[in-house]
Amino acid sequence: MITEHGNHVRVLWNDDGQYSAPQNITTGDMHGLSVADYDNDGRMDLIMAQGGGDGKNPRRPLHFQINKDRTFDQGQSLNYFQPGRGRAIKFIDPDEDGNLDLLLTGFPLKSQPEGANHLYRNAGSGRFDFVGNLPQAQWLGYRTLLTDFNNDFDSDILFFGGKDIAVLKGQDGLAYQEVSQQILGALANTSDVSSMSEIDFDNDGDFDLFLTRSEAQFDIESYYDPAHQRFAFLTFRKDFLFEDLKISGDLRIENLQQTYPNFDVFVGADKRKLTLEGDRHGGKNMTINKDQAKGCPTGETKGGLYIGYLGNDMWRIGGQSHSRLAGVIDNVVSTPSIEPQRDLPALLLENRDGVFVDVTHELGLHMDQQTTSAAVGDFNNDGWADLAVLKYGDMAAKTKQIVYLNQQGKGFLPVARHGILSEDLGTTGGSIEAFDYDLDGVLDLVYSDERGKWHLMRNNTVNTEHSHFNIVKVGRSPTGKASPQGAVMTVQACTHLYKRRIGSSSAAFSQSMNTNLHLGLGTCEKIDTATVRWSNGEVEKLAPPQVDTITNAGLRP
Repeated sequence: MITEHGNHVRVLWNDDGQYSAPQNITTGDMHGLSVADYDNDGRMDLIMAQGGGDGKNPRRPLHFQINKDRTFDQGQSLNYFQPGRGRAIKFIDPDEDGNLDLLLTGFPLKSQPEGANHLYRNAGSGRFDFVGNLPQAQWLGYRTLLTDFNNDFDSDILFFGGKDIAVLKGQDGLAYQEVSQQILGALANTSDVSSMSEIDFDNDGDFDLFLTRSEAQFDIESYYDPAHQRFAFLTFRKDFLFEDLKISGDLRIENLQQTYPNFDVFVGADKRKLTLEGDRHGGKNMTINKDQAKGCPTGETKGGLYIGYLGNDMWRIGGQSHSRLAGVIDNVVSTPSIEPQRDLPALLLENRDGVFVDVTHELGLHMDQQTTSAAVGDFNNDGWADLAVLKYGDMAAKTKQIVYLNQQGKGFLPVARHGILSEDLGTTGGSIEAFDYDLDGVLDLVYSDERGKWHLMRNNTVNTEHSHFNIVKVGRSPTGKASPQGAVMTVQACTHLYKRRIGSSSAAFSQSMNTNLHLGLGTCEKIDTATVRWSNGEVEKLAPPQVDTITNAGLRP
């Protein structure tokens, strides 16, 4: 299931490793989404956070039910929820009763001085009751991670994304205590965290954290690739006028992306509006000749992109946009000034008895550039968790992403030839997640580029006697009282302790519902013990699974 903010929410059905065409679920200002059967009626529920039109149109979450014939019941607004500018939405069971409660975050309205991090309790009748507000991180701190940093089986929450990080420790029932300084120390002041991922890099049975960092797209950005003579730009809610560009031949624009409400392009002194065909939300390529765009517009203008030809191969580009506008200009032979990105290094934080310590450089991770998302998984099945990381990237150039392989918990080494290359121009990093879509025992990747494409990357690793694996398919708890969401698998094999959680990913606004837990085992040929613990405390001890097989836990649909 994929979301495209301001456009479509879609589902692609997996049929034995082959995907259907995208099926549209809804359209609009959608943000995070989560899926689970929270009312225990045998149908999956989909809840989406709706944005609030910059606070002018506060809205409530949308609820869909997914039928077994792959149809969706019409989405209904949860009218008893507080309206707002929704962002993250995640199922959580802090009181361990098996009923999935709901965590929502949002951009606070002026009428919400206590913030918009809301906790709702599952009342057991298909409804949720408002519990209260949770502590918030400073400005833009509406991204969230659910974890258990002290292994007490109480769900802990981290809020991040703005000026700092807020850490909430789960208490009895639905209570939380803010413990940011105790758990993170000075690291609580880490800003611009774009994603957090659980990773037990040393196989000691607790969850460490990997943090990517990038700035919000709230300023003008510009890039120049001298090797290919490309100038790229991104603007947000500002009037803009770039320095005049010297261009060889006609002006050619690649991947021009415009967003509501400004979709117009005007050329020449007379501000002639171009006729643009196709999906107005999609990227457009166009060529404008010198005669078309002769002269520069003057006087009153309205929202849109303005292009004028000045003579002597010089062009002027500017305009005004009430949202985001981006594109790439080809054949730019002058060297325009740019707005360089500042470094925001990614961080690896080791969990030491429930307190986090920065071990990034100590373990050989060197990513000073901005990054947007990460996928954690054992990509070569050697028994150790690896990292695939998306760069924010350079809009004027293709972007080679980052893969680090774990060296038995002692460090990480970069992979040079991993094949993850974003070729679309004018894009920046989006999100990435690991999953085994064809159940061949090796983890694949799906990732997105902002203003670009979705990519499904098949892992071509061949399993050998050095790369054993096991997959556990987790259903509802043995009594049927708890959803697989949030269930934790613990495995002991060949002196190593492994832990995997359903719902764990770097998605800051949405929640994964991949019930296939993958475990790389390396040369280990015998699993000693394997248990699954559901959110209500039910535990199933599995008969020691055979390596290179798929095992079931709990009830199956």
